[in-house]
Amino acid sequence: MKKYKFSTLVTEIVMLLICAVFVIPIYYLVVSTFKTQVEIIESPLGLPSSLNLANYARALEGLDFFGHFFNSLLITSVSVVLIVVFGSMAAYTIARNSNRVTRFLRSYFLIGFMVPLQTTLLPLFLIMKNLHLINTYQGLIFLHSNGAVFALFLYTGFIRAMPRDLEEAAFVDGASVLRTFWQIVFPLLRPVTATLIIFNTIWIWNDFLLSYLFLPSADKATLTMQVYNGVGQYYTDWSIMMPVLVIALLPMVIFYLFMQRHIVSGLTTGSLKG
Repeated sequence: MKKYKFSTLVTEIVMLLICAVFVIPIYYLVVSTFKTQVEIIESPLGLPSSLNLANYARALEGLDFFGHFFNSLLITSVSVVLIVVFGSMAAYTIARNSNRVTRFLRSYFLIGFMVPLQTTLLPLFLIMKNLHLINTYQGLIFLHSNGAVFALFLYTGFIRAMPRDLEEAAFVDGASVLRTFWQIVFPLLRPVTATLIIFNTIWIWNDFLLSYLFLPSADKATLTMQVYNGVGQYYTDWSIMMPVLVIALLPMVIFYLFMQRHIVSGLTTGSLKG
């Protein structure tokens, strides 16, 4: 039997404690979904007296899950598509044309990417108000599409490392730049595209700040906003709120479990290419 060193034992104990810090809130959240309001308050970490599924039925009824799920799905899917399309096309132009204009554009986007969003909220709100994009799906999608700037830098390093042989052969055969990009270059960008889709989907789906400021209407609210709207000022029924939180988190948990293998492969491939 292999003997543990003292340092190894201490390291494993510390790791278990850190793991507990992350696991206990998840355990508390899931277990509380089967409890009554009284049980949640009296025994926060205790097991429920019975497996009460009525909380989930009440949560689905009060949350209007499918309506707000559609709102989140619409905003997230359209925003991610725009990020991938515009980010990849802009990156291809900058990566394959090194001149004064593209270098200026790259620096311009870099400066914009470095500015924190919170410092520009006031002028951004005024611009959106003047454009009549407040409380519209289009406005929020427009704001989330700024993730194309990050996509541009990720795609640029990837494209620059790609050989031009296939593209030159396509040009010789009479293919246009647009056709060459979509039929030859873009399919080769699949690993980094998968990574961008994963990160941006999780970010946009869980976004609270932009949804709170620019989409205040209750009927257009995303799932994240609906969870916030369910918290009362003076009283909150936690026997309903806990299942609401689980239901709101479940789509992204399922999405991450299906897509997690693409995260490491995409980043690894991108780093090797860059």
